[in-house]
Amino acid sequence: DGGILETELNLEHFWDEMKRYYSNIVGKYGNPVQRILQKLSALDIQVICSTHGPVWTEHIRDVVGIYDKLSRYEGEDGVVIIYGSMYGNTEQMAETIAASLADNGVKNIIMHNVSKSDASYVLRDLFKYKAVIIGSPTYCNQLYPEIDSILQKIEVREVKNRLFAYFGSFSWAGAAVKRLAAFGEKMQWTVVGEPVESKQALKADKYDACWDLGKSMAEKLAEK
Repeated sequence: DGGILETELNLEHFWDEMKRYYSNIVGKYGNPVQRILQKLSALDIQVICSTHGPVWTEHIRDVVGIYDKLSRYEGEDGVVIIYGSMYGNTEQMAETIAASLADNGVKNIIMHNVSKSDASYVLRDLFKYKAVIIGSPTYCNQLYPEIDSILQKIEVREVKNRLFAYFGSFSWAGAAVKRLAAFGEKMQWTVVGEPVESKQALKADKYDACWDLGKSMAEKLAEK
């Protein structure tokens, strides 16, 4: 942006960009980052010359704090809904869950359609918030390809300590929901609510189930 020092820049967008960089490039290495931060804790750091980003002189504590929080996989209150949709059916489910979350008091809700959102932003928000809800249609008895791709990226980064819910749709035979269940188990995430599996278009009973899923996640987030 023309500047080199943080004092020469508008920092508003740098904080989320820092989280995007961390989640995509450093995200897998939470434990080593924690060890380095512990070594640095005894030092009076005056300047951080980052490889990617400005030279920091006045927000040292903020910069270190972001890395500390992300490397402990400590998410903020909020939900990331990650979904793929072929005919709009899974998207209807995602929208219903989001509406329920909002109706039940959740303020921070981010939705990512994996056919449109760049994976780097999906990963950033997954690191940022403590709850994730993933939805996929069944595709050739597998997950929707873009969902499968983002799950691989999440698994590689070994993201921990997330509240997890999932849903899916199908036309002939359902497979997405059971594969999402296996993914959550592999990640050792805390499953919240009852998963929802819908055949083709969203009907009244599955609409209610999606609403209940959003409510369950909202209630879990409200626990202290």
